[in-house]
Amino acid sequence: MSTQCKVDRIRDAYDLSNLEARIRHRRENEDASLRSLEAFLNQLILQRSMENAGMAVLDGEAENYYRLLTDEEVTESARREAESELQQEGLDIEQVTEDFVSYRTIKKHLNECLRISTSREYEPDVDSERTRLSKLAARVKTVASKILDRLEAHEGIHIEDPRVSIDIHVRCGNCNRRHDLLEFLHGTGVCPCVEGAVPGQEKEEL
Repeated sequence: MSTQCKVDRIRDAYDLSNLEARIRHRRENEDASLRSLEAFLNQLILQRSMENAGMAVLDGEAENYYRLLTDEEVTESARREAESELQQEGLDIEQVTEDFVSYRTIKKHLNECLRISTSREYEPDVDSERTRLSKLAARVKTVASKILDRLEAHEGIHIEDPRVSIDIHVRCGNCNRRHDLLEFLHGTGVCPCVEGAVPGQEKEEL
């Protein structure tokens, strides 16, 4: 049984020369995040697969196909179309996506193989996290709408023109106030009770 980590196996399988040096440079000299290193390696895997299939890969083409295959915001029809195009060129999409690495795999490779520490202080980016939550809510809304439309079309449910809304709330464990999460992150991000602004006020109803 091979003792190589997945990154090393991918390097050998796809003949990615100088991979360790390129990862090290991006991490140590460009301060690349684990997520960006994950995308970097997976795009290399996809590009090499496209080249091995005989495709003339244009600048940015592998990156665009990777986005179409993995981005949660891409529609299902666009993803299937991208998969079909690559399969017609001779790519084994199932094998390629199985070879994609996760950021956890990257982290393990950095720590155990390259001896590069990944222990960094977390620097909060409220706007970025709010954007992620907003995209997640939009994705859930889209999926829920499709499910309801399918059920209604086949008479699994009976409702006229169903319209889905997704609201995410967070409740303070101290004063029991309930906040709209996206508005909370867009505002101060501080519950009034923490500032001592609401002593003695009645708690909201559960």
